Amino acid sequence: MTRTVVGRGGLDPEASWLAAGLDHLAGIVDPDLPGWSRVGFSEQDVAGRAWVAAQMREAGLETHVDAVGTVIGVLPGSSPSAPAIVVGSHSDTVPGGGRFDGVVGVLGAIEVARALRRSGTRLTHELRVVDFANEEGNPQGVKLVGSRAIAGGLGPDLLGATDDTGTTLADLIAGAGHDPAAVASCRWRPGEVAAYLELHVEQGPVLEQQGASIGVVTRVCGISTFVLDVHGRRDHAGTMPMDRRSDAMCCAADAVLAVQRIAAAGADTVGTVGALTTTSPLTNTISEQARLTGEFRSPRLDVLRELQRQYAEAVAQADARHRTTSDLTWGHTDPPTVLDAALSDVVAGSAAAVGHDAVRLYSGATHDSVEMARLGPAAMVFVPSRDGRSHCPQEWTDLDDVEHGVRVLLQAVLDVDALPAGAGRPG
Repeated sequence: MTRTVVGRGGLDPEASWLAAGLDHLAGIVDPDLPGWSRVGFSEQDVAGRAWVAAQMREAGLETHVDAVGTVIGVLPGSSPSAPAIVVGSHSDTVPGGGRFDGVVGVLGAIEVARALRRSGTRLTHELRVVDFANEEGNPQGVKLVGSRAIAGGLGPDLLGATDDTGTTLADLIAGAGHDPAAVASCRWRPGEVAAYLELHVEQGPVLEQQGASIGVVTRVCGISTFVLDVHGRRDHAGTMPMDRRSDAMCCAADAVLAVQRIAAAGADTVGTVGALTTTSPLTNTISEQARLTGEFRSPRLDVLRELQRQYAEAVAQADARHRTTSDLTWGHTDPPTVLDAALSDVVAGSAAAVGHDAVRLYSGATHDSVEMARLGPAAMVFVPSRDGRSHCPQEWTDLDDVEHGVRVLLQAVLDVDALPAGAGRPG
């Protein structure tokens, strides 16, 4: 596919570096997948992170890669005892994804360090710039791998999770040249983080619809996943009357529409089906078994629980209509994460200081901020996504908007660093 180049006309050196970085990472993609694919722990992901590490070193950061592949660059502060201000995101993508999701936050964080070095500004706090490993997840079903490891949540159960071929997450990590057996070394100590700030593209339409250039995230959605196994009866498709069939595929089709119907009834709820498969793909045979995978998302845990209840009821009704039996298994339920209100207020003030009225909004996508919020105050800066598109090749954010986000991020780092100790402030 044609690789478009971000325009550079009339931009200052800061934006030119950002544009060049976006272009460079957009060239490190899997040619066998659509879009801008740099899937976690793939050859392309390893190459992309090596480039990111080189950029951190060029920016004057003390840089290393931890045991699961997270790239960490450190700019020392003037007070060794002060906890760190952490900025970053991820450079991996979903298969067939876009060129801005995660990458904007990684490059923006490096540019913050570059800007501090250019101006000769030394923070009181240490600045840590992070490219978290495999935020997007993997066939083993584990997302936020790098930030989970840092927060101490990547245990043997998750490392032992397998894909359909029996490959474990630990195998996947080791195959990329890392050392999952040393995952304990990734964990940061309690009290190490003064504040976590993440710049990210919105991945939704709110900012564009409101004509806003900056968003400050109030909370990150909760997610509840499920697997539905429908059991019917194999029969001849031409001779078994419709009113006597036990058709697993028809029940599963009803279950797909139930996800849409139930999610659409809520104000901030969404539901998605990932796969629908059957063991009887022939048109002259009635399906005896079907499997459905999906998820619901909401900014409220009680709503997630209600979605689960409604969906279980809808599946039972579908079974009664189609003379089938179903096993509904709920996977993980990640509760919503409320981001730090005081730190978010600081970020909104930082946005105002550089000329932007920030819109408060919640994120329907999950982020590394979920895990980092376990270690200290966390806040997020959103910049607009054209038409709300993301996780697709058409994902786009204008370079001017990226630059606006970086300026807000830099100002937020300076503002957090300047806050007096005590007084309910981060760190």
